[in-house]
Amino acid sequence: MVEPHLQAPSAMWGRLCIWCEDVRIGDFAEEHCGLYDSYDSFRSLLANLHSLWRAEFADLPDRDLWNLLDEKLYGYQGDVAIEDNRTMEQLIQDAQTYGRFNFLTNWGEQFDRDGKSFIVCTPEQQVRILNLSLPPPKGIVLRASMFPVSASIRAFLQWFEGEAARLGHPVA
Repeated sequence: MVEPHLQAPSAMWGRLCIWCEDVRIGDFAEEHCGLYDSYDSFRSLLANLHSLWRAEFADLPDRDLWNLLDEKLYGYQGDVAIEDNRTMEQLIQDAQTYGRFNFLTNWGEQFDRDGKSFIVCTPEQQVRILNLSLPPPKGIVLRASMFPVSASIRAFLQWFEGEAARLGHPVA
């Protein structure tokens, strides 16, 4: 939602969270969040959703996949910094290779309290969100098929574009 008091001209300030398998990620009560970064990130995610897989992921259990992505992107495994002897070139290459699997981290302050998330889409078109902060019965993964995920992202993008135009800041 956009904050109710906003009037044109205004940037998009509001609230946002996502839901998957009846689990909320994001703090909808967090007021006045900048929504453009989330919009831009979801737009990129939609364009790349079909390519969010690497052959090396195929036989990895969820926790090992999470650790691999955490190590490649942040130099951590959970809350533990790993010994990282990669060169700057290797760090840049890993960021280019694995950065597309980042999900919600640095997408807006509404997602800051929920820990790091990663997203993959299997060859069977199952989207998997990996996050260590999920409720215990869920483990560390939420699943949905690609079609409803794509439809939800498109609906958010359309909503955002309509609200941005209403507030005098249409997106190109």
